[in-house]
Amino acid sequence: MRPTTLAASCIALCSAPALAQPFSIDFFTIDGGGGTSSGGGFTLSGTIGQPDAGTLTGGGFTLTGGFWGVAAADGPCNAADLVPPFGITDLGDIDAFIAAFLVAGPAADLVPPFGIVDLGDIDAFIAAFLAGCP
Repeated sequence: MRPTTLAASCIALCSAPALAQPFSIDFFTIDGGGGTSSGGGFTLSGTIGQPDAGTLTGGGFTLTGGFWGVAAADGPCNAADLVPPFGITDLGDIDAFIAAFLVAGPAADLVPPFGIVDLGDIDAFIAAFLAGCP
């Protein structure tokens, strides 16, 4: 047997068991903890993990918490982001634009001449929709 063939055979035999190793990703959560922070007339109380996942409201403020999501946007990210969930352009935004366009509503009047809903507004909506949210 040639030395290169022997070396290649040894490498193949030694590396084969490494490919067969089982993989595992265990799931862990941190439940509890947290505390209260305050300043400037505001107070924020919270915990880490499952106990307070969801929406907390009070005093005209809303705090949304949860897992494995993207940060919620405060409002529309562009002219095509017409309805919640804000920060994402989706089919709901298309439906809202069509409904506004059919009645010449202000939500569909995106470019001059303002006061007239026309094909320019459709082009502007499509461009904003395709640009998406940052």
